[in-house]
Amino acid sequence: MGRGQLSLDLMFAVTLIMLTLVGAVSVANHEVKSARTIDSASKLKVFAIDVRDTVIKAYSSGPGFIVRKSYPFPLEGNDEVQVVLNATDNRLKVSARLSGDTYVVYQDLPIRLVATSTVTLNSTVRTFKVVVRYNETVGAYDVRLEKG
Repeated sequence: MGRGQLSLDLMFAVTLIMLTLVGAVSVANHEVKSARTIDSASKLKVFAIDVRDTVIKAYSSGPGFIVRKSYPFPLEGNDEVQVVLNATDNRLKVSARLSGDTYVVYQDLPIRLVATSTVTLNSTVRTFKVVVRYNETVGAYDVRLEKG
């Protein structure tokens, strides 16, 4: 076996090791991105359930009841969370654009909404209010989201 043969075997072994390491790093990066996506989706789901429960409790408390809520997780740069009480289908919709990805969560509401209301949260506006009033025209409690 000559000197050239040993060098060629060594280069081949190093190349195989490098390809294996690059593949492992690629898999690790993909797993980290998947974990971040699941983390963001889970946080948004928890927030949507919390808002749904707050809307129901506010409705149960009656007219004049106001609850101030804030988005509990950091919003950076162009991150945005939109909270919608949709009177058409009596659903809460929470949609978010976080780190360039879009997430949407729906929660059914066991109460009748009178009107659709929306608030948008971002890095500077993090709080909103759930307000209950009596709507005399409809003859029902009117739950809405307001800035604040």
